[in-house]
Amino acid sequence: MNKVVINIRNDVSELHEISAALEDVSGKWDLSAKSAMHINLALEEVITNIIFYGFNDKEEHRISIEFIKEKDGVKIIITDDGNPFDLPAAEDFMDKEKTSESREIGGLGIHFVKTLMDRMSYKRKDEKNILTLYKETV
Repeated sequence: MNKVVINIRNDVSELHEISAALEDVSGKWDLSAKSAMHINLALEEVITNIIFYGFNDKEEHRISIEFIKEKDGVKIIITDDGNPFDLPAAEDFMDKEKTSESREIGGLGIHFVKTLMDRMSYKRKDEKNILTLYKETV
């Protein structure tokens, strides 16, 4: 199996489902502990931010996470129906061009995700955010 899909509610109590799925694919796909840790940290940051900041209501929403094994790595596609947010285009807290006084509050998580993942892309389609993360494992 080269693809695993999980769907969680927009509730932090669901984060354990992501860790369990990642542990499962790590074993099946022989991911290094370092790669699995990087993916887990990035996912925890992204999903937590979607849960806390992505929705303008208190309703239940679903977040889909797809793990796809590729030749030289793992692609993770996160889909949600929250507010538009282009993480790859978001300001990186550690932008060397910015002074500490001109940096906005927050953004450190964006820096972590950009550092831990090898590539990422974003698109908005059918009122949904589709964030694709890629971690090389070779």
